[in-house]
Amino acid sequence: MHPIRSLAIALAVVSVTCGGLALAHSGATGIVKQRMDAMKDIAAQMKLIGAMVKAERAYDAAAAAAAADIIVQHADAMLSLFPEGSNEHPSEALTIIWSDWDGFSRSARELSASATVLSETAVGTASAADITAPFAAVGKTCASCHEDYRKPR
Repeated sequence: MHPIRSLAIALAVVSVTCGGLALAHSGATGIVKQRMDAMKDIAAQMKLIGAMVKAERAYDAAAAAAAADIIVQHADAMLSLFPEGSNEHPSEALTIIWSDWDGFSRSARELSASATVLSETAVGTASAADITAPFAAVGKTCASCHEDYRKPR
């Protein structure tokens, strides 16, 4: 996929995710709230990095790497946030998560791997242009998982 198209997808995912989070969290408790909070934090980190990629914010390699590391931490804990049957309202999780646990697990691993590449790339770069492709890869992973495993908005 062309890097500009990948970047556009990543930025669209961040926009849509951030836009609906406040409403989605209304009434959430327990594990559902924990995972919604984790997703909200992932979106915030993507928004921070996206602002650097779009040159709306000065590029800061350490901040980009730290944001990507937070995404990795959430990705590594993702499966523990989805115990079977935890899709009661206001959860946006589809029941296919548990019938396709292998696929869902693969998506969580892909998120961790792509965010790790983003973090490692950010550490050694002086320009946001160098993290555009890894950032887009993280966004593509998020979009793919949301498409398969989250209720449409």
